[in-house]
Amino acid sequence: MNNQDIEVARAYHEATKLSYINLANKPPLYKSYGSLPRVFLPSGPPPPEMPVLQAVAGERSSGGSVTLDALARILFYSAGLTRKRVLPVAGEVHYRAAASAGALFPVELYLVCQDIPGLAAGVYHFAPAELSLQRLREGDYRGRLLQATANHPEVATAPVTLICTAIFWRSAWKYRERGYRYCFWDTGTILANLLAVASDLGLPARVVAGFLDSQVDHLLGVESGHEAAICLVPLGIGSGSPPGVDTLDLSSLPDHGLPEPEGRIVYPEMLRAHAASSLATQEEVAAWRKLPAGEHGPGVEDVNEAQRTPLDNHRPPSSSLGEAILGRGSTRRFARQSISAAHLNAILVSSTRAIPADFRGRHGAGLLDVYVIVNAVDGLASGSYYFSSGRGELELLREGGLREEAGHLCFEQALGADASAVAFFMADLEWVLGRYGNRGYRAAQLEAGIVGGNMYLCAHGLGLGATGMTFYDDEVTEFFSPHAAGKSLMFLTALGVKDRQNRVRPFRSRVGVLLDSLARGAGGTPTASGG
Repeated sequence: MNNQDIEVARAYHEATKLSYINLANKPPLYKSYGSLPRVFLPSGPPPPEMPVLQAVAGERSSGGSVTLDALARILFYSAGLTRKRVLPVAGEVHYRAAASAGALFPVELYLVCQDIPGLAAGVYHFAPAELSLQRLREGDYRGRLLQATANHPEVATAPVTLICTAIFWRSAWKYRERGYRYCFWDTGTILANLLAVASDLGLPARVVAGFLDSQVDHLLGVESGHEAAICLVPLGIGSGSPPGVDTLDLSSLPDHGLPEPEGRIVYPEMLRAHAASSLATQEEVAAWRKLPAGEHGPGVEDVNEAQRTPLDNHRPPSSSLGEAILGRGSTRRFARQSISAAHLNAILVSSTRAIPADFRGRHGAGLLDVYVIVNAVDGLASGSYYFSSGRGELELLREGGLREEAGHLCFEQALGADASAVAFFMADLEWVLGRYGNRGYRAAQLEAGIVGGNMYLCAHGLGLGATGMTFYDDEVTEFFSPHAAGKSLMFLTALGVKDRQNRVRPFRSRVGVLLDSLARGAGGTPTASGG
C-alpha cells in the first residue's frame, strides 16, 4: 500500500458518507411462497377472554386441545395482521399483534405437525397478511425435530411445534449490527403473546432454545446467513401421537420465499455471533438441556415456590387478553402522571413469574435481574430500585428524582423521562457465557424480549401505555452500580399513562447537555451515574 493506491481513500470516503436509510433496499414485510398449497385458517378467530394478568402469569385454563381453530387463534394473536391504516405521510401501515422494533417485523413463524382435523401433517409457513398456512413439506416431520432437539421429551409428545425464525436483514436494514439483538427482542414479544394465548386455551407450551441449528434451518428450507431458527415451541405437550423415525424427503425446497434483496448489506459481526452460538451435535444439545437445575448467575434469585408472593395478593382487575392485544400500540409520549404501586407491582410480578423455557432454572429462576427507575408511582419514593421477582418486592437503591437520568439512559428520549417507571432487564453476561457458552447470549436476549412483551400486555390490560427502546449500555450498568456491577442491559420497557397527544416529544436531558459540553472542553462533573 502506498500513496498512489487511491482506492484506499475512495473506499474510506464511501464508507463514511452520511445519508438517510436507503429506502430502495428496504426488505419486504412478508415472505411469499408463490403457488405452494395453502390452507386458509378460520377467519375472525375469537379473542382470548382470560384476564391479561392471569394469562401472562401462566395460569392455564382447563385442558384444551390442538385444533385448527386453536392454531388460528394462537397465530393471529401472536403474529397476525390485526389492522391497517392509511396515514397521510406514510401511506398504508400494517399493525401486527406483537410489538416490533421500528415496525420491521423480522420474525417468521412455521409449524411442524401431525395430522390435525382440517390440517394434514406437514411443515407449514404462516402467512400473516392472509391468515393462511403454506405447506412446504408434506408428511409428519416431527421425528426430524425430535432428532434436532436430542429427543426433547416435550417435543416428542406435542402434536405441533411452532418455530420462530428471524430474517436478519429486515432488522439490520435500519439497526445495522445491533439489529441482531432486536431480532431476539421481537421474537420475545411474539412469544409473550403466544404463551399467554396458549394459557387461555389450556394448552401446555414451552420455549426450546437448544437444538441443532443446521437441521432445523434445512427442514424449513432457509439459509442460515439470511434467515435462521431462533427457538421452537412445542404446543399441546402430552397430547400428541409419538412421532416415528421417518424416511421422508429432505431435499431442498424449490422456492424459499425470500428473494435475494438488491443492496443487502452483510454485517459480519452479526453472522459471526449467530454462527458461534449455533449447536452442531446432539451432545451439545443434550448438555444444554441437562444443565444442573437451579444454577443461576450471581444476584439472580432462586426462590422456592412456597416462598413466592401469591399472585392474587392485591392484584388489580385487568381487561381480557384479547382486548389488550387488539388495543396494543407502542406509546410515543407519556403524560407524566402517576400510576399506582399496585399496578406497577402487578406488572412486575406477572411479567417475570412464568416463562416456561429450557434455559430457566429450578423454580423458574431466569437469567435476568430487573432494575427500575421510579418517576411517579403513588406510594413509592422516586428513585432507583432492584426488583426481587421471588418476593415480589422493590428494594430501594437510591432515593431522589431521576427523570433526567432516565431520559438520558434511554438514549436521550423523552419517553424515559416522562414515564411513570422504567424497567431494565440485566444479565451477568460473564456468568451466562461461562456457563452456557455463546448460546447463553441468545437466551438472555430472548428472555428479555419475553419479559418486555409481557409488560406490554400487562400495561395495556391495566389501561396504561408501554414501550421498549434502545439505551446507552455501559451507562446503565454504571448507574445501577454497585448493585449491578458486572451486569449488562439486555432490554428495557417504559411504563406509564399514555398522553392524549401520542407523538414523540423533542427532548434533551441535562445529562446529555453536560456531556456535550464536556466533549467540547468545558469543565464539570457528569451526574448520570449512581446506584
